[in-house]
Amino acid sequence: MQIDRADIEAALTSKGFEKIDSDHRYFHHKIDGKETGIVTFTSHGSGYKTYGNPLLGKMKKQLRFDSVTQLAQFVACKITSDGYNDLLVEAKIIPDWRN
Repeated sequence: MQIDRADIEAALTSKGFEKIDSDHRYFHHKIDGKETGIVTFTSHGSGYKTYGNPLLGKMKKQLRFDSVTQLAQFVACKITSDGYNDLLVEAKIIPDWRN
């Protein structure tokens, strides 16, 4: 499986992640302005315009997905921002902020 870096970055920023540029592009997950501790990053380099299974596997772990397929669904907008937050709550990774 391969996913374009631009698609990954667009999905992250549209679903509650704040982008911070440094040596890499870091994406910090936030809910209601508060960081949840979920962080991932992408590389600036031209050799990383497309992410294959090894890099997607690392990103899957950083984002706390169960599978690379689930990450691909997130990028393809089949998992919404609320859906992602619900997955994190159900897995007890973050507290339920709605209570």
